[in-house]
Amino acid sequence: MTNVNPQTFSRQDWTKCMEKVKQRDKEAFAVIFHYFSPRLKQFVFKHLGNEHVAVELVQEAMTTVWHKAYLFDGSKSSLSTWVYTIARNLCFDLMRKQKGKEPHVLADDIWPGDFCPPDLVEHYAPEHEMLKEQVLKFLDTLPEAQQKVVRAVYLEEIPHQQVADMFDIPLGTVKSRLRLAVEKLRTSIDAERL
Repeated sequence: MTNVNPQTFSRQDWTKCMEKVKQRDKEAFAVIFHYFSPRLKQFVFKHLGNEHVAVELVQEAMTTVWHKAYLFDGSKSSLSTWVYTIARNLCFDLMRKQKGKEPHVLADDIWPGDFCPPDLVEHYAPEHEMLKEQVLKFLDTLPEAQQKVVRAVYLEEIPHQQVADMFDIPLGTVKSRLRLAVEKLRTSIDAERL
């Protein structure tokens, strides 16, 4: 796959490329990833209006392309149609979850102020421990990438930039993973209270 120019790829070229991905060819996947990622980011950003969430969603879409490559059928659709459909469905899922809520919950919201008064934040507070227990209880409901970031930031209290360096990911990705994780954890914790 070296020295290929995906800009000139025909539908058949993309289908051949995906056949290699189905055989777990990482080089072929890299061609697809590098070609589609920036385009998907623009597409997702138009729908969601948040760059950090767009980056996270593109990563999720491309991970799906890798893991579900066996589902692609070049005789039924072009690769671009298939890839954009995956991204669009992820966008719609996220927008459905956000309906009637603030567009994006801030990562800091996982420790709400009324739960732990500011003057007690530096000291031991049973409320803080209770909330940590709840986070731990629902941690395994999150995707692995989000679990790692939540564990590092909230349970091990490692600064965001250090977490980004630790996992070799951009700071924005750390923040968007936290935002998505917080939303899911909040939903789980609220559902349990009912």
